[in-house]
Amino acid sequence: MSFTVQKSLGNSLFRFAVGRRREKKSIDNNTEMSTGSSGEFIRHRPEIFYSADVRAIRSPELPPPRTIASTPFHASLMDGTRRSYAMLGLLAFGGILLLIGFAVLAQGRKAGWVEVIFGLILIAVPIVLIGAKRRVVRQAEDQTRQEHEERDARNRELLAAYTTALERLREDPNDATLAQVLAENEKLNLPYAVWADTAIGTVLHVGFSTLARVGPERAAEVAALMDRSSDAAGLIAEDASAVKHALYSTVLWHFLADDRLGEEQLKIVRAVQHGFDIKDEEMPIDASSESQFERLRGVDHRNAPRCNSTIPLNLNEVCMYTTPIRLRDGSETNAYVTNKRFIVEGAKQVDVPVPKFDDVDVDADHHFVVLRASDLKHALEFTVTEPIYLAAMLDLATRLDDRPKSFA
Repeated sequence: MSFTVQKSLGNSLFRFAVGRRREKKSIDNNTEMSTGSSGEFIRHRPEIFYSADVRAIRSPELPPPRTIASTPFHASLMDGTRRSYAMLGLLAFGGILLLIGFAVLAQGRKAGWVEVIFGLILIAVPIVLIGAKRRVVRQAEDQTRQEHEERDARNRELLAAYTTALERLREDPNDATLAQVLAENEKLNLPYAVWADTAIGTVLHVGFSTLARVGPERAAEVAALMDRSSDAAGLIAEDASAVKHALYSTVLWHFLADDRLGEEQLKIVRAVQHGFDIKDEEMPIDASSESQFERLRGVDHRNAPRCNSTIPLNLNEVCMYTTPIRLRDGSETNAYVTNKRFIVEGAKQVDVPVPKFDDVDVDADHHFVVLRASDLKHALEFTVTEPIYLAAMLDLATRLDDRPKSFA
């Protein structure tokens, strides 16, 4: 049983299967990156299984204008005012009179027509008044529609020009295209959320393509170009910083997924990190994940870790890893991985034998682990400080269970 790790990268939701990590000395000196010029994963080891839901750079779209025609009649009636409750009362009272009138008529008494007529009048009054209100709104909209259409047409033209400038920047990032993007962005009078995703995707693409062209040794130049692109595109400082972090994270995680982070490849990662002036504390998930993968190098059934356990163990059972966890209900407890079981302490202890493991999924972004087992009614879900290392110990336990002599 291997386990899968999920990580949200700059332009994709990346998933890959993790098996036994190679020893660092067995990794070759190939300095080719596992990240392509568009940020795609380039697999160098065919035994690696992965999937990537690559997100294309979408064109920005103006939100459609809201008109009275899109508002249901009942929403116009019940607008939360006292007048609306009065209208609703008239409708209800009119409906009651109408039913009474029909009941009287059914008895053969013509006097029931009085209730029917009054009931219809009471029902018609709110409908007529609301209809008049909606007509007034439509007339007001008709008066301003031409103005709005002209404004929207102008905004569409400006947005299209800005989008075209971003496309040219992606194709050829230079002073001219940067100046054109800046000029078009300054003309925009639209909410940031309308065009920000397109700008972020463009800056990330510029970073990937430039890094592939000039190499990681010139990462500082790549970072400077991304900063200039972010300024020209109008990104806020938070997004401008996040897009550089996303590029670095993608380079690192692609190496980790390919299990190619040896001495030479690590120099590439550090060159990008230093060139982008990224501190480990700014990327705690990446720093922790890299450390967890590094601790797993060369670990197998011959040198399985051992730890002290505060819970009783069975014959020939050895504790491999223990850690605090937080369950989905918010409660905190301790978990243990042994060569025989996965144990979660609590009033009702969870005890999953190793042969019952089906699969383990790790969400690295949220330190989240999902363990599925054949004798569990529901998947066991929890957060943990070292989700990758814990999942690896669970995976290793399945191999150890077939080799009890390794603990002799």
